[in-house]
Amino acid sequence: MLFSEVVGQKEIKERLLYLAKNEKVPHALLFTGQEGVGKLAMALAFSQYINCQKPLLQDSCNDCASCHKFSNLIHPDLHFVFPIYKGNKSKVVCDDFIKDWRDFLLVNAYFKDSQWYYYIAEDKGQPMIYADEVNEIIEKINVKNYEAKYKVIIIYQPERMHIATANKLLKSLEEPPPFTLFILISSQPELLLPTIVSRCQIIKFPLIDDKSLISFIKEKYPTYEEKDIIQTVLLANGSIPSAIELLEKHENLKAYFDLYVKMMRLAYELKHKTNKTEEQIKFVHEVVSLSKENQKEFLIHCLRITKNNFLLNNKLKSLVIHTKEEEAFSEKFAKFIPFEVATNAYKYFSDAIYHIERNGNSRIIFTDLIYKVSNLF
Repeated sequence: MLFSEVVGQKEIKERLLYLAKNEKVPHALLFTGQEGVGKLAMALAFSQYINCQKPLLQDSCNDCASCHKFSNLIHPDLHFVFPIYKGNKSKVVCDDFIKDWRDFLLVNAYFKDSQWYYYIAEDKGQPMIYADEVNEIIEKINVKNYEAKYKVIIIYQPERMHIATANKLLKSLEEPPPFTLFILISSQPELLLPTIVSRCQIIKFPLIDDKSLISFIKEKYPTYEEKDIIQTVLLANGSIPSAIELLEKHENLKAYFDLYVKMMRLAYELKHKTNKTEEQIKFVHEVVSLSKENQKEFLIHCLRITKNNFLLNNKLKSLVIHTKEEEAFSEKFAKFIPFEVATNAYKYFSDAIYHIERNGNSRIIFTDLIYKVSNLF
């Protein structure tokens, strides 16, 4: 991947170019920031640049043998570690899934974590980086570089590492062989061991600026009207996959909003002693019929709308970005979301996401959730 193909993030590109040109490439980098802002794309571009045989001032040549291999993700000195799903197998490692990973990544380097999880595991379970992986990493870094100046190990979502893997990885991060670069890519660095973070040079990725994101969406979706693209970018909050999802899954998002409205109305009626057992069962059944990842997306949608209603309740309309349907609903509903309600609702939705991610029983999770939400009113 070229630096020119990375959307926005001009300052980070310049920083990485400086490191490369001045031979100051560290042994370990930690790219942090919201998902969808280009951390993985930048890691690929930087890996290609530091190994380019004819580098230009601002980018790789994209013509030499090294660039061809890096751009197709097949260079023998480029290695990946990423969450996988073991299932009933006693031992699996990332190389067992490397073709799937390459195929997935070559289609689009900007994606949500949930999209990879579904691609690799569907709804069978939550992917992890298992303990066996660290032995593979150690073996790879101890082999002499085949062709490249720098051997690069990109670890996507290191927070998904089994604790044993993380502990074993520490020494490799601290004292890797010369011309070995680890790039860790994390959307939740607070979940990493502090000892791992301390061994890395941290680069924090901001949200993609609106101008760059609008330009990208216009090029990718030339048939959409500019006003729709602008609203999509505003709702996407600096994330490319979020923007794409808003355009491509408009019906899904409308369904999530309808479910949110239904849940809040049902919760209010339950609190006021109205017999709504049948409606409650139907609601839970409707949510549970969604895939695990869609259940999670629905809960994330709940978090966003709850936050917006809290802001409206506190006369902070300038900070709120929502659709016309959401705006019409919030005009009446925002008054029910003061600070205490918003805080508790955020906790309930976040806890539900946590349990969904860990393969909890969805029927129990959402039945419990509707009772907790009803106690807010």
